[in-house]
Amino acid sequence: MGTPIRHPLIDDVTSHVVRVDSRARVVRLSAPLADLLGRGRSRRRIVLVTGEASRLTVGARAALVGAGAAWAVHDDHGGLRDGLTGSPWADLDSAGTSAEPDVGDQAAEAGRAAVVQEAVGTAAQLSVDLTVLHRASHDTSLGGAVELLAEAVAASQPDRWGETEPLRRPWDRWVLTQHARHAAPELVRIVVEGPHLSGTVTARVTEHGIEETTALTLSVPTEGEGEVDGRDGDAVDAAVSRLAAALSDIARTSLPTFALVVARRGEPDRSVRAVTYPQPNPVLLLIGAPSVARLGIEATSIPVPRGVSVVGRPRLPALVVPLGDASTSGWEALHDTLEAVGPDRVADMVSGGPPESWHDDLDDPDSPEEARPGAP
Repeated sequence: MGTPIRHPLIDDVTSHVVRVDSRARVVRLSAPLADLLGRGRSRRRIVLVTGEASRLTVGARAALVGAGAAWAVHDDHGGLRDGLTGSPWADLDSAGTSAEPDVGDQAAEAGRAAVVQEAVGTAAQLSVDLTVLHRASHDTSLGGAVELLAEAVAASQPDRWGETEPLRRPWDRWVLTQHARHAAPELVRIVVEGPHLSGTVTARVTEHGIEETTALTLSVPTEGEGEVDGRDGDAVDAAVSRLAAALSDIARTSLPTFALVVARRGEPDRSVRAVTYPQPNPVLLLIGAPSVARLGIEATSIPVPRGVSVVGRPRLPALVVPLGDASTSGWEALHDTLEAVGPDRVADMVSGGPPESWHDDLDDPDSPEEARPGAP
């Protein structure tokens, strides 16, 4: 049968982890790394090990999280910690025993909590996670949400995409859609970049149709540079207002199931470093028409200080819930909204498909898919 050949990126294998070392200042989703992460989960967790100076691109971070892998950072004092959460690890095998340490582990590590530097030179950003349901049809086109969201926040457009980095394909929704079509029914995840955006687009076939999930980090155009939130507050609030209008358009012209917009501060190039960033702030929530109908959610039942907007088509209403702004935390409003929906029904709100009676609507020539901006 021959001798098994170890993947060229693997530096060590223990009883708990598969170790991958990198000395790169910027860790990208290279073709070998994408191949290793795409081989499926095993009893050993893949752990990327870097120094404190390294940073991950949005594509690399998304692929690590999607594969259930971990990012371990060696600090200058010989310590080891989770690069995304800052949680300390006693050794590398600790990163593979469980995704969340138990109470005993936490108590043992409390005495030597990792010292994590605070981020400096950050920029105002908005992170958007949006899921849209398309009918499985020959005229379905992917990538429209990326264009609408990028235009709303920064008046820009994506310019390249690919499955691995560096991204070599110029942005073209038709080519992207054909790529996903040929890969179906396998899940497709691509990385997208532009002058003011970084993110991923995931497409998968479900029993309800084609589910497209867009996760974007968008740079907010500001007049001044700096880390004082107040300086960028007006720009952030204006961008959130434009995003609310864009989500309303998406609800009118397609079938979104869920969206969450979070204001945050991050690296100007939208990468991720193993440092402490200011707490993100949820500012907008979209409850899609499928959840509104299936769960019987009323705008008046959501107890938030600002008014909830009913958007979308008359027979397919969705809700845009304002949560916070540059000067107001939205965590309490988000908590109250989820409590009003019902904690046991949140999963249905995030991932549920349309009611059974809507399947005809998805195939109806008068359905919102036909009005989707940029549809071929």
